[in-house]
Amino acid sequence: MELKNLLLEKSGKVGIITLNRPEVRNAINTEMFLELQELIKNLDWEAEVSVLILKGAGKGFSSGYDIDEIDMREDFSFRQDMIRNYEALRIYDAFRNCNIATIAQLHGFCLNGATDLCHQMDFTITASDCTIGSPVFRCLGSGLTSMWIYHMGPQWAKYMMMTGDTIDGELAEKIGFAIKSVPEEQLEKTVMFFAERLANVDRELLAFHKTIVNKGLDLMGFRTMQEYAAENDCMSHQADTVVRTFRRTSGLGIKALGNIINQGFKPQKAPFEPIE
Repeated sequence: MELKNLLLEKSGKVGIITLNRPEVRNAINTEMFLELQELIKNLDWEAEVSVLILKGAGKGFSSGYDIDEIDMREDFSFRQDMIRNYEALRIYDAFRNCNIATIAQLHGFCLNGATDLCHQMDFTITASDCTIGSPVFRCLGSGLTSMWIYHMGPQWAKYMMMTGDTIDGELAEKIGFAIKSVPEEQLEKTVMFFAERLANVDRELLAFHKTIVNKGLDLMGFRTMQEYAAENDCMSHQADTVVRTFRRTSGLGIKALGNIINQGFKPQKAPFEPIE
């Protein structure tokens, strides 16, 4: 298949997908989304790759959903918004349920909708200084997926969503968002070492192990929770503050949106540690 927004490499049983829109901080648009879905299905069907690494080109992993397409949502009806969110869930299911072990490799930044993508991966390994979080929770909605609680428990999930604050990779490891954080210069080597270690296990066995853990989550209500989250996000788009934010920033770009997102929030070094 022709790839416009992604790069694909293979090294033995390990596949590497790179989000390749560095000029817009690897913002996830519909075209990239659909390419990811199709590519995962192809790799799954070919059965050559046992382990898949997902990383970003340039200065960071991804800044999240493309601001131009967020602007488009301003004219959506509630039903259109629901259709869009449910379609995104189906694309995420391609990652979550594929018969391949998946690893997110984070550097620089992983923000907003990019955290939704990471949450579908089996493992996340991050650079210790990576900036992780979803500042758009402050004024643009409640999140298309609801995975924070599964990775870090209710208090940290509420903290990340209610404040929209970001954390670094080191803290992400401590609270469960990532399985490991390392200095950025060691990141690629660490991820490949782990991927090749996983690839020593038979591909079908890896798939069976992955499936039973996912089934356990489903029995705990995981799938229903994601549908609730998609619906809740659409409802949150009707909130006055979200509607006003769309109107104030429509067509003005990421900088104008960032100014509104950060309004009233003083910088801090880490959670509960304000910069004086």
